[in-house]
Amino acid sequence: MQSLSISAAIINSASLHMSVLDEFIAVVRRKAAETENGFARESLSELLSSLTEQRALYEGLAAPVAVAA
Repeated sequence: MQSLSISAAIINSASLHMSVLDEFIAVVRRKAAETENGFARESLSELLSSLTEQRALYEGLAAPVAVAA
């Protein structure tokens, strides 16, 4: 079994990006809950979906990975 080495700088950067995305996701959720505008709510829902997907990508980089060779 061979380990895939990801540098600490990449892991730290991914963690920072996740933190920023978490804050932004919370803002988007709050704004969507506050608005009565259906178009805005739908638009924010689409944005939330995109942000959630981005967060999942960074989550994969933030966690150490082992790969079988």
